[in-house]
Amino acid sequence: MFEQAMPLLLSGEFICEVRYPDAYRFLAIESNQKDVNAYLTRIGRALVMTEQRGAWYAAYERIGPDEKRAIKEEFAHIKQKVRFLVDFFVKAMRASGMEVFYSRGDKIEAHALMAAIDGNPGLRAEFQAMGTVGRGGATDGKLRGSLDRQLKLLVDDGFLICVNEEREIYQVTGKIEYLTEIVQFLMTAENIGDDIEEEEAPVPRLL
Repeated sequence: MFEQAMPLLLSGEFICEVRYPDAYRFLAIESNQKDVNAYLTRIGRALVMTEQRGAWYAAYERIGPDEKRAIKEEFAHIKQKVRFLVDFFVKAMRASGMEVFYSRGDKIEAHALMAAIDGNPGLRAEFQAMGTVGRGGATDGKLRGSLDRQLKLLVDDGFLICVNEEREIYQVTGKIEYLTEIVQFLMTAENIGDDIEEEEAPVPRLL
């Protein structure tokens, strides 16, 4: 299982019980955590868990010129998508009548979500305007296609998995916890992509 978990961590994946249950159970054992961390330490990384303890990922432990460059690129990527990600989950939460933000394990049923959006003119307009990253909003006749693209993007980015293709049911992964941490971090660190210093403590825990 070490051979399965390590490539996932090194490729930037978030290991949670929803998306990678076997690797997650492997990392739940303290001795396995030590073995993984010992390997990561040799390449300047560290095994980190999200604050809500729902997902493992590999973070930078030492930040040199190459790491700074990688972090800047990652933050540019994140900042480009974070508004869409937050907008989608907040609007889906409202459409579903949820009172709290999504957490790992929560399910999103595409048909039910579409029906709720159709039944609320205000939400329909908001979803139409949102579109996806790099795309404009959806026209009235293309809202379902836009929603499908949004869900696919969330699957591709690791925030959702499709647990039932026939019924179009999706499940939220532990990476949602990383999104909330990123939002909190960006709210307190302006221009992070332009000026990252080695002494900034939060950075290694985020990337």
